[in-house]
Amino acid sequence: MTLFAGADELAQKLEQLFSERGDVAVRETTKSWLFLTSDRVFKLKKPVHDSFQDLSSLRARHDNTLNEIDLNRRIAPDLYLGAVRVGRRRDGQVVLDDKSAETVDWLVHMRRLPADQILKDRIIDGDGEAELGPSIDKVADKLCAFYAQAPKSWLTPFEILTLREDQLGIARNVLMDPKFSVLRRRVDRVLCAIGGLIETCAQRAEAGFAEHILECHGDLRPEHVCLTEPPVIFDCLEFSRPLRLADPFSEVVFLGMECDMLGAGWIKPRLIAALETGLGMSANAERLRFYEAWHAVVRARLCFAHLLVPRPRTPEKWAPIGERYLVRAEELVV
Repeated sequence: MTLFAGADELAQKLEQLFSERGDVAVRETTKSWLFLTSDRVFKLKKPVHDSFQDLSSLRARHDNTLNEIDLNRRIAPDLYLGAVRVGRRRDGQVVLDDKSAETVDWLVHMRRLPADQILKDRIIDGDGEAELGPSIDKVADKLCAFYAQAPKSWLTPFEILTLREDQLGIARNVLMDPKFSVLRRRVDRVLCAIGGLIETCAQRAEAGFAEHILECHGDLRPEHVCLTEPPVIFDCLEFSRPLRLADPFSEVVFLGMECDMLGAGWIKPRLIAALETGLGMSANAERLRFYEAWHAVVRARLCFAHLLVPRPRTPEKWAPIGERYLVRAEELVV
C-alpha cells in the first residue's frame, strides 16, 4: 500500500485546528485519521493506493467520503451528519467549510458513539449472555429489517462464487509469501480445502449462494456495533460493491465468529436463529461452515498483510491474531 506525501502534514494541521476549538483525541488507522471531540468524530481519508482502491486524488477521496456517508445512512441515518470541506487559505491556514479557500480534502462528520457500549468492548469487559442477550436480539431485528430492504444482486451462482475465488487468490498471494514460509504447508491445506468447497458449490450451482445475495454491510464486526437504545450498526465497507454482495447468513456468521473469538460463542447461533425467523430462510450447515472458513482466511490474510508493508504499525500484534484465524479455518475444513 502506498501513502502519498503531504498527508501527515494535513492531519497535524487539522489536529491543531480541532484543538483550538476544545479537547480532541486523534486515532490513526491503516487508511484514515479520526479526530474525536466530546460529541463528534471527523474522519480524514489517507491518500492511499493499494490493490482495492486508489485515493491518491482529491476527487477520489471526495467520492469515497460521499459513498461512505450514503451507504452507512442505509442502516445508521442519524449517525452520519455529512461531508465537511477542508480548505487552505493563501496564508496556509487550514479552515473548514470555507468555499473561498482552496479545497484540499474532505472529512466524514459523525456523531460520537459511547465507547463503553461498543459490542467488542462489552464482551472484553466480561458481559455475557444475561447482560447482552436482549441487545443482541435488537441488533438481529435491525439487521433483518436492513436485509429485507437491501438491493438484490442479479449475479448468477457461478458469478458470485468467482468473487469468493478472487478473495481466496488474494489470500494465497499474501499467506504464501516467503516471509511466512513456516505457514506454507498449513495454508496450502486450508486454501485447497476451501477451494474444494467452492468447486463443489459451483458444480451443484447451489441456489443458496445466489438466491439471497444482497448488497449488505460488508464488514460486520463487533467493533462496528454499538449497543445503545436503539443499537447502531456503522462503518460498512464502502469502497467495493462486489465485496458487499453477500448472503445475510454470511454476514452474521462473520459477526458471530468475531464474537466467538472474543469469548462470546453464544452470539453466533442466536443471530443465525434470529435471521431464520426474521427472514423466513433456513440456514444450510455446510454453507455456514464454508462462510466461516472463508471469512477466517480473509481475516488471516488481512492480519499478515500488515507485515508486508514497509513500516507496519504495531507489527508485534498481527502474527498472533492471524495465526488464530488460520487455526479457526483449519478447525472448520481440514
